[in-house]
Amino acid sequence: MLLVTDRLIIPDTRGDTPADRDERETLIAFLDLYRETVLVKLDGLDGEQLSRRLLPSRTTLLGIVKHLVLVERWWLGTVIGGEPETPDDPDDPDAEWLITAADSPEQVVADYRAACAHSNELARAAGPLDARVPGPHRPDRTVRWVLIHMLGETARHAGHADILRELIDGRTGD
Repeated sequence: MLLVTDRLIIPDTRGDTPADRDERETLIAFLDLYRETVLVKLDGLDGEQLSRRLLPSRTTLLGIVKHLVLVERWWLGTVIGGEPETPDDPDDPDAEWLITAADSPEQVVADYRAACAHSNELARAAGPLDARVPGPHRPDRTVRWVLIHMLGETARHAGHADILRELIDGRTGD
């Protein structure tokens, strides 16, 4: 059984006022909130439940987290940070969603936490929010655009995780 709630990193965004944080820190705080929301959906489930397919696609709770690791690495690592691109599997463009025997829940969660921490470092070190990003394929995007895109991507998958969790054991809510 996976336990992730003993290490919550959820920021207290409800008590903040606009004057409490600058725009970049506000974006990062809300991104952290959605990241942790995804992880909370895994709490208390075993490996079979986390990798159970309930849809025709490869979407599973653990697959969502594995996918989000690559999303973090692409948008913050490669696009903003200029780090080398992780090559896709040429035979399977959706391989990041596939859970294999090598993908333990603990390791996938640890990889996600590490990717998120690194992403936050890169987001804080990036130039002004209006600066164009140096990464490949998206030279017309700004740092702000990437952070807002990451908010949308992560929040969308948090919603997917919420529905999958309810289908697995009926648990709902934050």
